Amino acid sequence: MTLDTRWEDVDELLDRTTRTVDEKHLNAIHEIAERRFQFPTPEHPSYRTHINVPEVTMGVKVGDAEIAPDIVVVSKRNTGETDLVMTVAVATVEQVTEAEAKRAWARYAAIKGAAFYLYVPVGYGAQAKRICRKARVSVDGFRTYRTTPRGFEINDVSEPPSPFAALMPPIVRKLLATP
Repeated sequence: MTLDTRWEDVDELLDRTTRTVDEKHLNAIHEIAERRFQFPTPEHPSYRTHINVPEVTMGVKVGDAEIAPDIVVVSKRNTGETDLVMTVAVATVEQVTEAEAKRAWARYAAIKGAAFYLYVPVGYGAQAKRICRKARVSVDGFRTYRTTPRGFEINDVSEPPSPFAALMPPIVRKLLATP
């Protein structure tokens, strides 16, 4: 690619390197775990958070396969056994696709008795919801994240988990949505 081509093709100019994508993904996972899943807490003294990036620290057994969501929260019993409480997937811009929804998100969401939360970059929340609806992936909470000059920011973009939400007019759903 010549210098002239690079300036004419904006997509080529804006392509991020694999190293940059991986570093941003790793930083986002650690920021989210630190801000939203810092267990144990006084309310949940038995919960423990495990981060599976860059190395797997807590795999989840699903049938015969073992999967490793980005963040896993377990409840540790007095007997030493653990119960899975929630799984979290943190997606980059490149991962907000139907293929990723079918490959990973559907597997995390299908785990019985555990909540599944999906974090996507700001601006991709509606697209992630659309993809999950199309792929029939049940997500307990959609969140967006971004880095700002003031620090790392996380926003909830989910609707209330009410069975009556679908029956409500959109304006009422918007008023009841969590800020």
